[in-house]
Amino acid sequence: MSEIILPKESNIYRLFQQAVAQRQMVFLAGLPGTGKSLLLKQLALMAQQAGRTTHLLQWDVTRAAFETAVILQKYPEIDGVTHPAIRKAVGLWTRAGIQQWHETYVGTDHFLLGEVPLVGNRLSELTQSLPDESEAILVDEKTLFIVPVPSQSVRQTIEAAREESIANPQHEKENNDAHPNVLYMLWHDVVLAGYELGLVAEKPIGKIAYDAAVYAAVYQHLLTNRHTVILPINTVLRPNGSAYELVIDGTELTATPDEVDKIMQTVEQSMTADELETAVFNWYKI
Repeated sequence: MSEIILPKESNIYRLFQQAVAQRQMVFLAGLPGTGKSLLLKQLALMAQQAGRTTHLLQWDVTRAAFETAVILQKYPEIDGVTHPAIRKAVGLWTRAGIQQWHETYVGTDHFLLGEVPLVGNRLSELTQSLPDESEAILVDEKTLFIVPVPSQSVRQTIEAAREESIANPQHEKENNDAHPNVLYMLWHDVVLAGYELGLVAEKPIGKIAYDAAVYAAVYQHLLTNRHTVILPINTVLRPNGSAYELVIDGTELTATPDEVDKIMQTVEQSMTADELETAVFNWYKI
């Protein structure tokens, strides 16, 4: 049975309590393997206990609508990494999806909760100031981005748990978790972004150890134009059951087949392959 496991005196609980009371949209941003799924579940439970209908936006769920047989044949996944064309299309659609949600669910009873990686152009469009109707929503004080930043020891514990869940999944969504090699690749991308932004002194070479300060600095940069809280995680949270056992009473934001076709055509017609590769490679340039 799902229950709130956050200590009421903790900084996490206090922040989540304020977010549920004061915000309309909250996005948990960051790398896989930083505890976002468990925190997402806790925040959803707190929102529901406060009487708010909770809706969900997740990179994996939103992306799935774009992974049809036809699209994947043209834009295949390689070594567990989503093709740049799909990443760009999902990001652009998500901005439109947020706008549509905002227009549909008016009032304080509804709460949109998101899980957004940002790294490597995985919903990076949410951080960019673009000339569309969703920009006013994303910069509004009712919208908050939270970046959970685990300590070195907590990160190690989460990574170990990830390896165990991949070997012995307890929930179907655990089968889609990023594997350790992908986690390391994404961390390398963050450090490389930090180097390009002047936040890291040396260009990363080889396997780089996790550094909470670098992680926080890069994500703070990404979210410069958004209301953001960096949330230190210094204690290991032990879920009852899978962190993916999440029941929401609202909707999940996902594109219709027609919307998928339309946004894929937009991406293909507006960007060459080289332009697309460059845009995705420069995901950290806001």
